[in-house]
Amino acid sequence: MVDHDGVTFAEVEFPLQTGFAVVRDEDGLTVVGLCPQCAAHTEMTFVFGTPQGAKGLFRRARQTQLRKVTMYCECGYWHGDRPPELPDTGCGAYWSVDIG
Repeated sequence: MVDHDGVTFAEVEFPLQTGFAVVRDEDGLTVVGLCPQCAAHTEMTFVFGTPQGAKGLFRRARQTQLRKVTMYCECGYWHGDRPPELPDTGCGAYWSVDIG
């Protein structure tokens, strides 16, 4: 089973992706699946609320309005031509996932 394709780093936007698992808890959600560019396992966690940490009505309103998230590859593999200053650890791909 191949779990990674050593593609050269490229920032590429992919269309809406399906087949991702969404795990929810009281603080947020984690989206898990395979990168459409390098085919590696990748996951991202999204925390509910605002960056300031607001709670209460605004937190719950934001939680119920969220319908899709934008993910980017966090495979952790080395990809050729990757700029060293980038903070993420993937191949450069990004896409949306419908979380319902």
